[in-house]
Amino acid sequence: MNRLKPAFLVRFSVEHPWTIILVAVLISTLAIFPITQLKIEPDVESLLPRDSSENEESEDLEYSADFDRLAVLVEGKDLFTLEGLDRFSDLVSRLKEELEAEKVIDPFSMITLEQAGSRIRAITMSAGGRAPKTPEDLAAFIRRLDNDPFSRGLVSSRDGKALTAYLLIPKGRPYLEQDKVIRSITETFKDSMKITVTGSIPFSAETERYLTRDALRLMALVAATILFSYYLGFRSRRAMILPVVLVITGTAWSLGFMGLMGWKLSMVSIVSPPLVLTLGSSYSIHILNEYYQFPMTGINKQKRIIEAVTSVSGTIVMASITTITGLLCLLLASMPQTRQFAVSTSVGVAATALLSLSLFPAFLSLQKPVAEIKTQRVNSDILSRGLKKIAPALVRQRWPALFILIVLFTVFAILSPGIDYNTNPVSYFPDKSDVIGELKSFSREVGGMDEITIRLTAPGAQPNYFLQTEVLDKIYGAGVKIAENPDISHLMSLPAYLSFASETALGRKADFSNRGLNLLVSRMFLAASKTESDFSSINLTVRIYNSFEGRPIDEGDTKRISADLERVLQENLPEGVSWEMDGLSLDFLELSSIMRRDFLVSTLAALFAIGIICTLAFKSLKRGLLALIPLITGIAATFIFMSIFHIPLDMTTIMMSCVAIGVGVDDAIHFLLRQRSEELSDPENPENAAVKALIHTGRPIILTTLSIVLGLAWFTLAGFRPIRYFGLLIVFTLTAAGLSTILLLPPLARSRKKTL
Repeated sequence: MNRLKPAFLVRFSVEHPWTIILVAVLISTLAIFPITQLKIEPDVESLLPRDSSENEESEDLEYSADFDRLAVLVEGKDLFTLEGLDRFSDLVSRLKEELEAEKVIDPFSMITLEQAGSRIRAITMSAGGRAPKTPEDLAAFIRRLDNDPFSRGLVSSRDGKALTAYLLIPKGRPYLEQDKVIRSITETFKDSMKITVTGSIPFSAETERYLTRDALRLMALVAATILFSYYLGFRSRRAMILPVVLVITGTAWSLGFMGLMGWKLSMVSIVSPPLVLTLGSSYSIHILNEYYQFPMTGINKQKRIIEAVTSVSGTIVMASITTITGLLCLLLASMPQTRQFAVSTSVGVAATALLSLSLFPAFLSLQKPVAEIKTQRVNSDILSRGLKKIAPALVRQRWPALFILIVLFTVFAILSPGIDYNTNPVSYFPDKSDVIGELKSFSREVGGMDEITIRLTAPGAQPNYFLQTEVLDKIYGAGVKIAENPDISHLMSLPAYLSFASETALGRKADFSNRGLNLLVSRMFLAASKTESDFSSINLTVRIYNSFEGRPIDEGDTKRISADLERVLQENLPEGVSWEMDGLSLDFLELSSIMRRDFLVSTLAALFAIGIICTLAFKSLKRGLLALIPLITGIAATFIFMSIFHIPLDMTTIMMSCVAIGVGVDDAIHFLLRQRSEELSDPENPENAAVKALIHTGRPIILTTLSIVLGLAWFTLAGFRPIRYFGLLIVFTLTAAGLSTILLLPPLARSRKKTL
């Protein structure tokens, strides 16, 4: 462990403080520009797997890699009048112009079918694809809208009393700016109509608002908490202010690194800056606790500072290595944002550890010597006195400690399989959020925006297979079965459209016997969808929502609906027809599976890596395994807590275990290092060595745990639920790990044999 003590760096910093300070100021100054280039990435779809169909080129309004979607629902008692429809058209036109939309679907331009004499023709709902201008045009528009079986749940509400328009908008423009434009335009029309706006733009804008507000507020609260906890622990201005300067500098370096790499602050990495602030503060506590052990004079001040910092430098280096190792195990995760969080937070932790061994002693060397009264106050406070009383009794409780571990892991084994994973972005916001209210309102009225596309492929990719009468009849029947699910609000397919054509031309639904009509309408269908096909494959597109609660679907709904779709397809498709389902909701379901894998792999990797590091550092397998006890105890207790209170793992909280493993082992390392030192000093009395180690390390262990826990506790006040849960789970894990280090580790680590 002595090899980990950077004595030269500490000595140089104490003897040349201004050189160290100037270097730190220079690096911090260089970090300012990349920090100003940092941007927030609020687009939740950027978290999806890169190979998902979400990234394929698509004209689909449900999702596309390069486009955002906007849906506008308009209600009003005078909506279906010439003036009302004209205002609706004006609203959509202004949104299209201001947002530079590439594609618009509205009730006026939607293609429908009608009979013209003995022939059938494709025609827009309203003459010219514009709002009706005459009473005759108005009557024709309303008639076509009512007769078309595909209009409701798409361009009109399910009850037909409201109208909807959709805009496909190229990505790239700031979401907050776009949202401001949308709100200013819709505000001018609200005097005569009720307008509901939803889609990826307002959703991403609201995400950015929450992330920005939470990040700034959390950093301020964490900094204030560090000031408060250090003052309580040491009752000194230098002990309060200097650590805050230290961690703010380290956080600035971390943010500068992110900006230099061109990364963005996503809903995953947004927790990195306040986390660095919190974790970095613990290193200063170890130094200050040693710094205040003995009084000093002007003559021996430099020597005492060097001795104090050097004596705990091995602990700090070891703690930073384990923390960084735990974080870097997240590089095994599939999401790029998680890997960016791991690297940027590791840079921040490394920076604060380096600064604590250089800038901190440099600052201390410029301060007045510590007065004897302050050292007495620190060494005789309630924590020190309490530890001296309970330590002898604690180290003898080996069997109670083992019993607690057995009970804890038994409960963990029973409850942990019930933990849920949540990838539904809607659930991340508070229920009172306006954007969630509008999304739910749209879902109730229209039937949601989530779509699943079912691609059917003919046996051997046979051309024109899906124009055969018997095949069309079976596919149409499968569609009817699918539509019986109340959570299916809209279904579009070629057979369904041909059924509408036969009803219009022949007066009979689902009559696919007229081959000429089938060919004509199928060409119209392709022209309307702007696609080409040899009819060796076709798509069935369904819109889904939770009809019972009138809300957007969540992960459970997606599983249930997709399972029902699979059942219907297996039972009703022609023999040999293959199929695959695609959609944004299914991509999020895939993300959930990826998260499960990432969580398991990164957690096991972190435990294994930390165990190896501790074993090598202590040169003892026993001590290496002992160092893991508080970690495993903390994680097991947290999983029990999550299972009891139904807290899910999401794209932010999956990082909890690796962070907790890397941080939670620090206290165990501190205790075990001191215990080994005491055993070497007094080999005849290993029990007394454990008592002395607990008395000496107990105070900084409690203070570091309190500092980190109090800092991270502010995360629970975040408006964004993943950040709130992340803070709550980290706090619970580290509290449990800290208690385990104080209460369980000393009796389990106490040696029964004399130390040679």
